[in-house]
Amino acid sequence: MIKKYLQFINEADEVETAEAQAQAETETPDEANPTGEAEKSETDASDSSKFVDVIDELKSLIESTIKKSGGELSTFVESYIKNPNDVKIEKLINDADVYEFYLKWRNDIDEILSDINYFDELPSENNAFGLYEYTIKGTQKAILEFVKMIK
Repeated sequence: MIKKYLQFINEADEVETAEAQAQAETETPDEANPTGEAEKSETDASDSSKFVDVIDELKSLIESTIKKSGGELSTFVESYIKNPNDVKIEKLINDADVYEFYLKWRNDIDEILSDINYFDELPSENNAFGLYEYTIKGTQKAILEFVKMIK
């Protein structure tokens, strides 16, 4: 199943690459970037407008965690970004909870994972040896990216 999924992702990447090459061939350098400004990264904070709903839900989960343990949103976010394995968000502690979060927000999660090229990595590189484990680790990585957008 993972092979089929990876094959699907690779085929989609090939189509995107071919479209980008065709567009690059038809544009002059000035048309591609008329202002001459540096392009922003895929997961830049400005992209957070695409993920408003999922970020709002994460904020509410973080705020409920803060209510129980005390602290402030900004310090919690900084702590989570520095060490996501030790800092836990309420209702995202167990793998089953993380998987339910994935099912609810799978389109946004898959999009951000694609943006950070998570699907280009081998599952074994992430110590994931099954589809469920690969999904959990990917969702946790996506949550980290969303939390960075809260900052």
